[in-house]
Amino acid sequence: MKGLLIFPVKGKILNSYGPYRHPRLNIQAFRNGIDIAAERGEPVKAVHGGTVLYASWFRAYGNIVVIDHGDHYYTVYAHLEDVFKSVDHKVEAGDVIAPWETPAPWGYGLYFELRHHDRPSIRSSGSTGISE
Repeated sequence: MKGLLIFPVKGKILNSYGPYRHPRLNIQAFRNGIDIAAERGEPVKAVHGGTVLYASWFRAYGNIVVIDHGDHYYTVYAHLEDVFKSVDHKVEAGDVIAPWETPAPWGYGLYFELRHHDRPSIRSSGSTGISE
């Protein structure tokens, strides 16, 4: 499905996947997903069909939703204002799973991560596998 997944929220990519210098700590770090700037309340959508694996608050990420897409592929959506789906809920591509919240003081947007098995699967080439 690379290149065929829908974009999770209407907005602009703020931070890309891969290595970066942490602005406050001034250390080399690695980002496993992307941050997307969006308007408050903008609907966050499932990028592909699947089953909700986790839908609750998670330390450092706020409200998150994790969707199991089968064949060990998962998507993670974090910094959500609310969660509209519960565990074991079936979703289709484009289903609204949550509204995005107000940006955090440090400027992050919606955090989105695509995982295969236990590893992030967005490659360092910058390809997200999703289309805007």
